[in-house]
Amino acid sequence: MDLSEIKERVFISCPFDLLKERYLARLLKERISPEIGLNGTILDDYVLRDFLELSHVLEDEGLSCTLHAPFTDVCLGAVDIKVRQVAIDRIKAAVDLAVLFHAKALVFHTGWERKIYADAEEVWMDNFSSALEKCLLHAKRSGVSIMLENVFELDTKLHMEIFSRFPQDILGFCLDVGHVYAFSKTPLEKWLHDLGKRIKHMHLHDNYGEEDEHLAPGMGIVDFDRLFSWLVEHGKRPLMTFEAHDENTVIPGLVALGKFLDRYSV
Repeated sequence: MDLSEIKERVFISCPFDLLKERYLARLLKERISPEIGLNGTILDDYVLRDFLELSHVLEDEGLSCTLHAPFTDVCLGAVDIKVRQVAIDRIKAAVDLAVLFHAKALVFHTGWERKIYADAEEVWMDNFSSALEKCLLHAKRSGVSIMLENVFELDTKLHMEIFSRFPQDILGFCLDVGHVYAFSKTPLEKWLHDLGKRIKHMHLHDNYGEEDEHLAPGMGIVDFDRLFSWLVEHGKRPLMTFEAHDENTVIPGLVALGKFLDRYSV
């Protein structure tokens, strides 16, 4: 598989501000499809015209995209109702931008923090479910595919409970394999067994099992061979994003992923 074919299969993560202000020309030259990040103050720092201009550029160039919703301070399960409302508003705003960009998917985090909510897990789950229902209704009306990602969760229980409350056709799973190794205490095989049926998207990056280093696949300890063989065994062909935090790892990361795509014909 040559590099151009790999680029047609794999998105590259990039925050909206960096994409607009720094990397757009290079992205267009390289024919890279972005996963556009909306974290931080992006929703406030830019106006609709800014988002429209970039969406038109991508459309004119024939490049598709996915979007990543804001996540810092965004917690749909927050005990404080006002904080929860802000989280709902942020996710709904991301949904609206996903419509504008014709995004293939919108990824978001649970916002779960064990050390904060451990004594209020049931309250958190009920709050989260109620808030997520509002966001999913907004997304369903707009035709946006929503993907729930794993981050700091130590095991699969939280996601399993969430997915048990919402049908597969309106809520998919974004497996972040790097987070499995950096943050969870649960082997990749368990994540695949418990949540594999819901996988519709993947965030792919590597690390050494201690920090969220976002290395190119093959540079750390993540078992990409097992991941891709599992996909083949179960007939899965999810969306894929290489989450590169260093521009110098983009092409090496794509090349590395291309080897797995070739090896397993995913």
